[in-house]
Amino acid sequence: MDGVWRNLRLALRSVRRQPGYAATVIAVLAIGIGATTAIFSATNAYFLRPLPFADADRLVALYETNPEFGWTDAEAAPANVLDWRERVGAFEDVAAYSYFGDRVVWAPEGEPILLTYAQVTGNFFDVLRPGSMSGPGLAWRDTWSDGQGGVVISHRLWRDRFGSRADVVGSMLELETSSARIVGIAPPGLGFPSHDVDVWVPFGWNPDSRPEVFFRRAHFLRPIARLVPGASVESADAEFQGVVASLQQEYPETNRVMGAGMRPLRDFLIRDIRTTLLLLQGAVALLLLLACVNIANLSLLRAAARTREVALQRALGAGDARVAWRFLSESLVLAGIGGGLGLGLGWTCVRLIDRTLPLGIDGATTLTLDARVLTLALVLSVVSGLVFGLAPLARTRRMDLGDTLREGERGSSRGQRTARVLVGLEVALALVLVVGAGLMLRTGLALRNVDPGFDTDGAVAIQLSTPSTRYEDRDAVLAFWDEVSRSIEARPGIEAVGTVGQLPLNGAGWSSQFQAEGWPADRAGLDIVHRHADAGYFAALDIPLIRGRLFEEGDVGGERVALINLTFAETFFPGEDPIGRRIAYDRVATADSRWYEIVGIVGDQRQTSPADPVRPEAFEFRSQDWSRTMWVVIESEGSTADVVATARDVLAGIDPLTPVEDVRPIHALWRDSMARQSRVLGLLGAFAMVALLLASVGVWAVTAEMAGRRRREMGIRLALGAERGDLISMVVRKGMAVVVVGLGVGVGAVLLLSRSIAGLLFGVSPNDPATLVGVGLVLALTAFAACWIPAWRATRVDPARSLRAEA
Repeated sequence: MDGVWRNLRLALRSVRRQPGYAATVIAVLAIGIGATTAIFSATNAYFLRPLPFADADRLVALYETNPEFGWTDAEAAPANVLDWRERVGAFEDVAAYSYFGDRVVWAPEGEPILLTYAQVTGNFFDVLRPGSMSGPGLAWRDTWSDGQGGVVISHRLWRDRFGSRADVVGSMLELETSSARIVGIAPPGLGFPSHDVDVWVPFGWNPDSRPEVFFRRAHFLRPIARLVPGASVESADAEFQGVVASLQQEYPETNRVMGAGMRPLRDFLIRDIRTTLLLLQGAVALLLLLACVNIANLSLLRAAARTREVALQRALGAGDARVAWRFLSESLVLAGIGGGLGLGLGWTCVRLIDRTLPLGIDGATTLTLDARVLTLALVLSVVSGLVFGLAPLARTRRMDLGDTLREGERGSSRGQRTARVLVGLEVALALVLVVGAGLMLRTGLALRNVDPGFDTDGAVAIQLSTPSTRYEDRDAVLAFWDEVSRSIEARPGIEAVGTVGQLPLNGAGWSSQFQAEGWPADRAGLDIVHRHADAGYFAALDIPLIRGRLFEEGDVGGERVALINLTFAETFFPGEDPIGRRIAYDRVATADSRWYEIVGIVGDQRQTSPADPVRPEAFEFRSQDWSRTMWVVIESEGSTADVVATARDVLAGIDPLTPVEDVRPIHALWRDSMARQSRVLGLLGAFAMVALLLASVGVWAVTAEMAGRRRREMGIRLALGAERGDLISMVVRKGMAVVVVGLGVGVGAVLLLSRSIAGLLFGVSPNDPATLVGVGLVLALTAFAACWIPAWRATRVDPARSLRAEA
C-alpha cells in the first residue's frame, strides 16, 4: 500500500508538471465517455431495459397492412380485432387502445381543468399487467355500452388533484361530457400509451355495432396481444395469418386485401426511432474510438519524450513492475478524473435529450442513468486508463538503454510511424462523422426550402370543444362556431378567422376510398384523406384557390359540397375539369351513398411533414359535416399572447366554461414538423465539431513532436542560409501527407456506410459529392492549420544556440 500511495503521489506530481497534457487527456476522455453515456442511456432505455409490464416478452403488437393503400403497420378495425381475440388460440388475450391526444374538461370547483384521456378496451390493464393497481379496475364487459362504465385515473392525477386520498376509488368523476365512477388508480409512473394520460376510459361500444360494415371499415385501434405461455412469436403468427386469410374470404367488401402482422411490442414501439438511435449510437461509437485513438497517440508521444527518463530508471535498477506502476498510476488518475467528469457530462446530456429529443416509447419508459449505464462508464474509464497506460510501456520495454542514454535530450525518432498511422485513423474517423453531420445539414436546408402550401407567419390556432351537455345538437354546435368566429374577427388587429378539424403538418385526418359519378363499378379512387373546414380557414393561412369557389353560407342547407386539393385533381382527374363532378366516399357507390359536389380546387398543403409527399385530400364544409372539436385559426398582426388573450376574452363572453385546449402558432407547427431532423442534426453537429477538434489535436501533436525533434536541424539549416518558409513547408508537407491518406480512407468508409442513413435524408444523396468535397476541404484546412502552427514555432529557434548545442 505504501508503494501504491507513493505512485499516486508521483502521478499527481507528474500531472501538475504537465497541466496541458493532463487537461487535454481529461477533456478528451470526459467528452468521449459523456457522449457515450448519454446516447447509450437512450439505447439502454429503448432496446435493452425491460418494459414496465409483467412478462413483457409475451406482449406483441398487432397491426393491419394493405398493399392498395400502402399500409404497412396501420391501425386495425374493431371487428377484425374482436375476431383475432376470439379465433387465435395462441393469444391469451387481446386488448386495444386508441389515442389521439383527446381531452375532456373536469371542473371540480367550477374552474375548468383539462384532462388527457385514452380510450381502451376493458381488458387493457389485464393484458399489459403494469403492476399493482388500487381498486378493482376495468373488466372486459366495460368495452361495451352495457358495462359498468368506470374509469381508471393516473397515479399523478390521484396525487396532484385528489391529495392521495384513500377514498377516491368508488367516487364519481364529474366530467363535462359524462359522469363516471373511478374504479382504479394506475401504478406510479405508468403513462401508456402516452406519458400525459390522466384517465383511461373504456370504449363503451354498442354491441349492435359489431356486424355493421363501418365496424370493420373504420381503422383506429392499436391492438396488443399477450401470447399464451410457451408460444413463440413465429408459431403465433402462423396461426394468426390463417385467421387473417379466413377474414379476407368471409368479408371481401372490407378485407379483400387487408393483411395483418405482429411483432414484439418493444420492436413495434421503437419502429420510428430505431434508425435514429442506431445512427446516434454509431456516431458516438466513432467519437469514442476517435477519443481513444487521440489519447493513445498523445500517450505514445509523451512516452517518446520520456524515453531518457525511463532509461535512467531502468539503468538504476527499476524493474518492469515499478515502471509499469508509474505509467498506470498516472493513466488511471487521469482516467478516473476524466470518467467522473464524463459521467457528469453524460447525466447533463441525458436530461437535455429527454427534454428536447423525446424519442419516446409511447410513455412506456424514460431515460435514466441506471446500473447498466453506470457500469459502462466505469468500464470505459478503467479500460481507457489501462490502454493508454500500458501502450507506451510496451514501447519503452523494447528500447536499448545504451542507445537511448547516448541520444540524450535529442530523443529518438522511433514511434513516429505509429503516431502518424493513428493520426491518419483520426482523420478518417473525423471525416465519417463530419460527413454525416453535413448530410443532415443539407437535409435540414432542403426541408426548410419545401413549400408547406400555406403561410407560416402571423397565424395562431387554438383548439376548442363543445360538450354535448351544453350543446346538444348540430344547430347549437354550429351556432357556437359561427359566434366565436364572428366575435374574434370583429376585434381590432384580427385579419381573418377560420375553423378546421385538423391542422396541416399535424397528421392527416380520416381516410377513405371514393367513386366519381359516371365511373364504371370497377374504378375507384383509393386512400384519400379528409378534413372539414370553412372558407375562413383558407383565408387565414393564405391557401390559394386554384379554380372554382370556396364554401359559402348558401351551402349550409343545400347539397353537400367539397373542395379537393391539386394533387387530388391531378391524380384522379388528369386532363379533366373536376369542378361540378359528384363523388361518394365508397369503393362502389350505391343508392345509399352520400354524394358531394366538387366546387373548388385549392393548393396542396403538407399534411404530415415536409419530407412526406402530399396525399389526395378532400375538404368537407364544417357546417355540413360538423364536429364538436375544431381548431380556430386566427390571422393577426399581434403576438401569440395577444391572440390567445383575445380568444379567451371572447370565450368568457360566450361560454366561460369552455377552455382553450391547445395553442399552436403556425410558425411553431412548421418548425416542429422538422424537429426530429433538427435535433439529430444538432447532436451530429456537436459530435462533428468534437471530431474536428480531436483530429486537429492529433495532427498538431504529431507535427509538434516531429518539428521539436528537428529543432536543432532547423537551426543549423537557418544558419546555413535556408529560408524559414522552406522549412515550414517541409514540415507541413510531411504532416499533410498523413492527412491526405486519412482523408482517402475516410472517403472509402463514407461510401460504404452512408447508405445506412439514407432513410433520414431528404433532398440529398447519401454519397453527395458536394458534401464529400466540402467536408474534405474543411478537414484539410483544419489539419493544415494544425500542421503550420507547430512548424512555424519550430523555425523560431536561434541558429547560434543550435550551433553551440551541436558542437
